[in-house]
Amino acid sequence: MRKLISCLMICLLLLCCVLPAASAASVAGKELESGYYVYVVQEDGTAMITRYKGQDITLDIPAELDGVSVTAIGPNAFQSNETFTEVIIPEGIIFLGDYAFQRSSELTTVRIPASLTEIGMNPFAGCGSLMDIEIAEGNPNLTMRKGALYSKNDARLVYYSMLNDAGTVTLPKGLRIIGASAFYECENITGLVIQEKANEGDAGLTAIGRRAFYQCDNLASINLEVADISTIGAEAFSGCRKLKGLSFPDSVTSIAERAFQDCTSLEKLSLPDAISSVGEMAFRGCSALTWVKLPEELTTIGKNTFAGCKNLMELVIPEHLSYIGGGAFQDCGSLASIKLPESVDYIGSEAFDKCVSLKEINIPDDCSYIGPSAFSGCKALTSLKLPSYLYTISPMTFSGCIALTEIELPEELEEIGERAFFNCYSLKEIVIPDPVEIISDYAFSNCLALTSIELPEDLETIGPHTFEEVPANLPDLSDMIEE
Repeated sequence: MRKLISCLMICLLLLCCVLPAASAASVAGKELESGYYVYVVQEDGTAMITRYKGQDITLDIPAELDGVSVTAIGPNAFQSNETFTEVIIPEGIIFLGDYAFQRSSELTTVRIPASLTEIGMNPFAGCGSLMDIEIAEGNPNLTMRKGALYSKNDARLVYYSMLNDAGTVTLPKGLRIIGASAFYECENITGLVIQEKANEGDAGLTAIGRRAFYQCDNLASINLEVADISTIGAEAFSGCRKLKGLSFPDSVTSIAERAFQDCTSLEKLSLPDAISSVGEMAFRGCSALTWVKLPEELTTIGKNTFAGCKNLMELVIPEHLSYIGGGAFQDCGSLASIKLPESVDYIGSEAFDKCVSLKEINIPDDCSYIGPSAFSGCKALTSLKLPSYLYTISPMTFSGCIALTEIELPEELEEIGERAFFNCYSLKEIVIPDPVEIISDYAFSNCLALTSIELPEDLETIGPHTFEEVPANLPDLSDMIEE
């Protein structure tokens, strides 16, 4: 009997030990609520705060929630708060997630414990009132100097206060990373000095993170050429409207999307030959840009890369370029002449849309795709020969090319898309090749000078308004009209 009781007691004790672990496992990853806090239980059994729904003026974050130790503050957990002015992070929290307090407009003071050693992308981005970050004695990783928060582990500048004095910022020696959103909307800085390495083997600046200088409206100069960076992050300098000149180090191999979007004072651009990738919209809206030299090894120009560069007049294109993305040069109103290399085989939709000064462009004979509206609104374009391997003219490709007087269509062409030559007021004659079976609606509508048209014998379908307002004498096409 005693043996039976002893066995039962041992089983009961084992069950008590197993139940909490099983219970913790059952809620791991699920959002739970405790007062104003929403949290999840992590795999190690501790809690991570994911949201806050309170309105405290002094936010004293709890060390426990429902008896579970809090060790992490998740990404965006306290973002866009408009009430708290002071945040106290308790001892025991070791991780502060990406953008945890971003755009908390009234936040002036943050107290960080010695335990907090892991920190994500600028947790205080856009906190326009924050200057005072107190780090507890004994914290081995984080340090605060002159309104800037640094992480020693990765030699990273995490946060630079928007309240710092105006002027030029000199980065400390040994800094390797300007972190994501580090100078986010710091309108006071006018210049940035990257210190050169004392010796060849020293660590230099190797990375500029996403949105590092986003909307730094008054940043006019930065000596990037002394850095060892390979990549410039997405939107890194987006909205730096006074940045006039840039010299890149030879180490740069890629520029991410929107990296210099709306840098409206940037005038000239010469990209190092090591660059093999330029992201979408990288220089979109750089309205003062007049001259661009693209790197020799570049094969792709991404979507909207130079869209809205209204003063771009000269473009040096590399010999190996094969792909021009949609809207790549859209609304480049000063671009008058472009010489494309023979390697170009793809021109995306709206690639040269509204290039109103474009008079001359050669389309390589091996180009097999020209997208919709690729040359729409090119009001100065007078003549063009299309490539031999183009089988379809996309919708609105030449719509609004009001000066176009002649165009040579490829012999193997099979289809002409809707509004392809709509409002080409000066087009006088056109020979449509025999393989063409479909001419879509409004394809030649409002071609007011078109008096000579040669139609293919095997034409099967046209739209009801295909030749609307065209003065040419046409045969009866009623049996071909698609209703």
